[in-house]
Amino acid sequence: MLNIDLKELLEKIARDSDLVAFQKIYFLYYERLLKLACSFVKLTEVAEEIVDDVFVKAWANRAKLSEVNNLTVYLYVAVKNQSLNYNQANRIVYVDIESVGFELKDINASVEDVLITAELAKVINEAIQRLPEQCKLVFKLVKEDHLKYRNVAEILNISSKTVEYHMGNALKAIAAAISTSPGHHKKVFKKASAN
Repeated sequence: MLNIDLKELLEKIARDSDLVAFQKIYFLYYERLLKLACSFVKLTEVAEEIVDDVFVKAWANRAKLSEVNNLTVYLYVAVKNQSLNYNQANRIVYVDIESVGFELKDINASVEDVLITAELAKVINEAIQRLPEQCKLVFKLVKEDHLKYRNVAEILNISSKTVEYHMGNALKAIAAAISTSPGHHKKVFKKASAN
């Protein structure tokens, strides 16, 4: 997460109401928090409002920010809760994560390799979209946001074992989708073993 000392920034914000330090944190987290909010509420405008509200509340409570042990978990939980509150207030009961996806790239790839890779990415993305909602969300937070299992557990208020369970299921589903894609997996694995 860049070479920024978050603890130092939080102390500056708490002690000196340092707006520049707060802006650094805002820009560091904004995009990831927006994706998380969008995964819950589906409406970009609403997701933007949710993320902005979380940051406004954080600024309003800036004197206590230096006491936050894990800023990532703190902000993710705040966005998740705001999103769930919005959904509940508007009777929305779904979580949709269309933004989850992987791009498989190889700079030195041949045309055939690129086609195989594109097909494989499509198979993987389709497998991800078929996952149960909670499993998709766990997978997104671990693989796309690069959060540790314990942080995901804390954010979603589930155990680390449950995160592990969802990740295992997601990876099994992806592996099954790859292995059952017509003729595709043989080419991919043949290419891989030839190297």
